[in-house]
Amino acid sequence: MSESIFERIASYLNKKSAVQRVAEDPALASELLLLVHVVFADGEQNPAEIAAFKDIAFRNYGIAPEEIAEVAEYLKDFGYETTTEQAANMLAEMAPERRVSLLRDILTIAFADNTLDKSEAVIIKHIATTLGITTEELRALREK
Repeated sequence: MSESIFERIASYLNKKSAVQRVAEDPALASELLLLVHVVFADGEQNPAEIAAFKDIAFRNYGIAPEEIAEVAEYLKDFGYETTTEQAANMLAEMAPERRVSLLRDILTIAFADNTLDKSEAVIIKHIATTLGITTEELRALREK
């Protein structure tokens, strides 16, 4: 049986925007903040790193490319006082697979421009330490 027009309207109205989903989920906001911190760690807005962030945001979090600007604005407002350490601490109790997945995404962004800036390396090491990921595990993630 097909949906009635009322069911379709209700479904549409109940669909949350990406900003609403991020606002309601502090862990999601923290993950996205860490990814954004890596994008800007070297002080540049490298197009390859931004493209990698957008791809990860869509693939892993269901944030459509057209919603990225709104989400970024929210993160700027929400996270302007949130340090990398605070965001990582919020995620330190995540399941190990999720922490590893986040670090893999962070590495993907950092290496999207085919270089690892010293400031990127420092922030990645700091996040990994906070998340309980060893240097050896981090190196293994990079080699995969």
